[in-house]
Amino acid sequence: MTYVDLVLERLSTGPDREAVIGGDTRLTRAQARELLFRLADGLARRGIGPGDGVAVFVGNTPEALLLTVAVHLLGARLVYVPPEPGPRELRALVERAEVAAVVVDPEFSTRLDGWHLADLPGDPVERTPAATFTTVSYTGGTTGMPKLAVHGPRTSSRWGALQQAPALTMLCNTLITHGSGAGVSIAALVTGSKLVLGPSTFDADTFVRLARDEQVNATFFVPPMMYEVLDHPDCPGPQFVSVILGGSPLAPHRLRQAIERWGPVVHQGYAMTEALPITLMPAAAVDLAKPDTLRTVGKADPAMQVEVRDGDVWVRGPYVMRGYWGEPPLSETSDGWFNTGDMGYLDDDGYLYLNDRSKDVIVTGRTSDNVYSRLLDDFLVTLPGIRQAAAVSAPDEKVGEAVHLYLVLDDGHELDFDAVRSSVIAELGDLYAPRDVTVVPQLPLTKVGKVDKRKLRSLLR
Repeated sequence: MTYVDLVLERLSTGPDREAVIGGDTRLTRAQARELLFRLADGLARRGIGPGDGVAVFVGNTPEALLLTVAVHLLGARLVYVPPEPGPRELRALVERAEVAAVVVDPEFSTRLDGWHLADLPGDPVERTPAATFTTVSYTGGTTGMPKLAVHGPRTSSRWGALQQAPALTMLCNTLITHGSGAGVSIAALVTGSKLVLGPSTFDADTFVRLARDEQVNATFFVPPMMYEVLDHPDCPGPQFVSVILGGSPLAPHRLRQAIERWGPVVHQGYAMTEALPITLMPAAAVDLAKPDTLRTVGKADPAMQVEVRDGDVWVRGPYVMRGYWGEPPLSETSDGWFNTGDMGYLDDDGYLYLNDRSKDVIVTGRTSDNVYSRLLDDFLVTLPGIRQAAAVSAPDEKVGEAVHLYLVLDDGHELDFDAVRSSVIAELGDLYAPRDVTVVPQLPLTKVGKVDKRKLRSLLR
């Protein structure tokens, strides 16, 4: 039984209960189930069947979410197309994915041609879900050309454990074509929760409004999104029963602030496009009196193996991708093991701590030592007046790379760079001393809410 079977089973009960909300559209379970079958019929009428690739370039709408499930219902290969690239690169990515069709939502973007989502629904023909399907996701990293990570039904096997979980009102803040947004959405459908889809581009004002009006009690944040909500003048109080964080480094200072605001309901997860999930640090394991519990990303999921080899984090298990599209599977090249590109260590109790992304490490000094930018980012936001921080490498003829800071300051705060530099040296040592700083009104984010360090580095080249 796949997650599609679980979704259809849940949508068959309580037909008048609300299932999916997005913009002005509110669908009951019965309406969502019917639209799911109509979208599958529209695809089938256009020749889509098992194994065919269907690229989707869509935003956060109920119709788009049900489209993704419909592709899997038919046993087809679902290809998520990211919004970041320009039109030429988008076309190249779709061509590389070798798809039979592209479905677009012009309300989301007109940068790619294809079948219009609004024209797709056919008849509500009930179908038995296919036993197998594939998902292809472009990696959301900021270190180079995205690759295509391939997952099969085994990756979605974790949803079966949620069948008995209580129904909640869940707010999805990231794109449904991103791993976190897809995960939140599927979890809501499987558990029978009411799913509220936030806008395709995160907005803290909208989050606050939806959390209040829809009485949201569960959500997922990429950390920079949470920071905006915590800084919002109308930040919600302790109304949540579950807040999950993941997708990018999390400052312990901000995690503490979230727990103090919302209570012991904040969970931290570690995952990536190639491996969903890897570890979880449950809220119950966080102890504000023990700072290390604010820094760790937790222990490995019971189904996953985690090893640290020469500082690199490697993972293996059912939630790891098969491999990259067009490349040999991991089972052939590394016995199923995948190098995450993250650097970290395991303590004696099995808790994983991440130091940095390998591409975000700043290699500097006469002996080419490593500055872990994440450690510096986390420390900087503990200093008075600094709201957000991103440390990146700047080219330097003498030492290879130098530390450059991008800072967002609190309103009315004036930067004392010498004081910041002295504080960094006192806490982390001379190696971490920043050479220069740029104060910006906000840090650039990728479409999935991560700080775009690649863009920041490009400004210094």
